[in-house]
Amino acid sequence: MLKGGDQGGESGPEDLSLDAKGCTANCVMIIKDTIYCANAGDSRAVVCNGEGSAENLSEDHKPDNKGEKDRIYKAGSTVSEGRVDGNLNLSRSIGDLKHKQVPGLSPAE
Repeated sequence: MLKGGDQGGESGPEDLSLDAKGCTANCVMIIKDTIYCANAGDSRAVVCNGEGSAENLSEDHKPDNKGEKDRIYKAGSTVSEGRVDGNLNLSRSIGDLKHKQVPGLSPAE
């Protein structure tokens, strides 16, 4: 358990709220010979093919990807030096609610 001002490398009163916490995730489901993969963030899922090489199952959600950058700007945020609003280095996550407070936008936007 972290004590005092040590918040795992984060500091400042705004970081003490749940709005400032988030994570990435991958979920893989295999049904017979079909693999389904869902992801949020920049955690990557890979599978080893029959030749011993790794193949990506997921695509990283990074702010510099064109589609992600377009979505971020439409939501009223900015991308600078690969970070959303100068903070997050990924463009999708579970949590990080302080970056999801734009009235009138659907969750997909």
